[in-house]
Amino acid sequence: MHINKKDLIEFDNGNMNTQEVIEFLSHLDHCDFCLNQMIEQENNSTDTAPSYLMEQILDKAGSGEVQLARAANQASRKIQLLHYSLQTAAGVMVALLLLFSIPNLDFTSLHQDTSSQTDRILPEHENGRLYQFTRELGQNIGDGTGSFIKYISDFSSKLMNGGK
Repeated sequence: MHINKKDLIEFDNGNMNTQEVIEFLSHLDHCDFCLNQMIEQENNSTDTAPSYLMEQILDKAGSGEVQLARAANQASRKIQLLHYSLQTAAGVMVALLLLFSIPNLDFTSLHQDTSSQTDRILPEHENGRLYQFTRELGQNIGDGTGSFIKYISDFSSKLMNGGK
């Protein structure tokens, strides 16, 4: 005995009880003819979404819950951007702090034999005033950075020691 069209339609609609579904599937397991009929019906059926589904989806999309989740997601992205921006700024600040906290070295003392060659190559006006200006600028930056580092060190030690 083969499965009739009515049973196939009931199975598609989900109108069968558990016992009927078990019998239906066990019959399909043993009968290739009924299985081919079911496959053919599935291929020929043009199931579309129910008409009320679009309204439900649009209502759900407009609900406060979904809007809140979307706003939270956008805020999360902005917070991540702020976090990475602060990390980058902190890295740049540390790099600049390290750059300017290196003691002001006089490289002419390291290469005394080439200092006389440098004096001969540079024009007279650059040899005096420009050299003096850059040397004083470097000294001032080094002094300012040193005092800044001392202030940060004192502040952090007071913070770690509870204000003592």
